[in-house]
Amino acid sequence: MKTLSAIYKGNLTIELSEDPNLPEDTAVLVVLPERGDEDEMRLQLRNAAEFVFAKLWDNEEDEVWSEYL
Repeated sequence: MKTLSAIYKGNLTIELSEDPNLPEDTAVLVVLPERGDEDEMRLQLRNAAEFVFAKLWDNEEDEVWSEYL
């Protein structure tokens, strides 16, 4: 998943701040936070990231590499 900043220019036009390098006609999902929702979204994203990182870091199979540290 990739998050990009953009500006709504009116008349159904959204201008991205960077080129997402996507093929033409790629389906995208646009999320529009309401005022005040940004903190809640950040909290949810942080919690999701912590869950994923915990799975990666707490991997017993990866302990073999600790011998080389």
